[in-house]
Amino acid sequence: MLDRNRLLAGLRAVLPQITEAVVADLAPLFARQVHPRSAQLLQPGQVWSAGLLIESGLVRMHFLRRDGREFNKNFFTEGSLICPITPSMWIEPSLFGITCIEPSVIWRCDAARLREALGRHGHWEPMQRELLTRLLTGKLQREHDLLALSGRQRYEAFCRQFPALSSRVPLLHLATYLGLTDVSLSRLRREMRDHADAAGPGV
Repeated sequence: MLDRNRLLAGLRAVLPQITEAVVADLAPLFARQVHPRSAQLLQPGQVWSAGLLIESGLVRMHFLRRDGREFNKNFFTEGSLICPITPSMWIEPSLFGITCIEPSVIWRCDAARLREALGRHGHWEPMQRELLTRLLTGKLQREHDLLALSGRQRYEAFCRQFPALSSRVPLLHLATYLGLTDVSLSRLRREMRDHADAAGPGV
C-alpha cells in the first residue's frame, strides 16, 4: 500500500487543506508499478483512466505531430500527482501521451475511484478547479514565451523556473518543449558556457 506521507505530500501540493483521514481513505486505491526508461504510461488515442503519483523518476506529456515527431507538453517529477481532470479527458481518446524519461516508480489508481473518494470528502471539485487553474496559467505563459521570447530567453526562463530539470531533462526533449531544435539548443548551451567561462569566477 502507498505510504500515506507520500500521498499526503502529493495531495497537499494541490490542496493544502487535505487531512490525514482523507489520505487514509485514498491510499488503498493505489498500486505500485516500476517502469523502465521510455515506458508508455498513456498512449495517444487511449482513454486516460488512471491517476498517477510519481515516487521517483521523471515523465513527460507529449503530442504527436503530423510529421511523426513528438512535441513535449510538460514534465513531471517526484511527488507529482497527475490525473484526468475534465469529463472529456476521462471518456474520450487522449490527445497526448505520457512516457517515462527515466526509470520511474509510479503509484497508479483508477481515476474514477479517485474522483469518487475525493468527492465523498468534498475535495474533488476544489482539486479539479486548482488543477484547471494551473493548467490554464501554464498554457498562457507557455504560449506567451513561444511567441514573445527568443530561444535563448525561453531557455533562460526555464532554467530559472526549473533549475533541477534544466540539467535533468535530455537535450532532445527539452528542445522540443522550448520550440527549438536539439542542434540549436546544444549551440545555445555551449555559447552560454563559453560566455560564463570567459567572464571568470564570481561574475
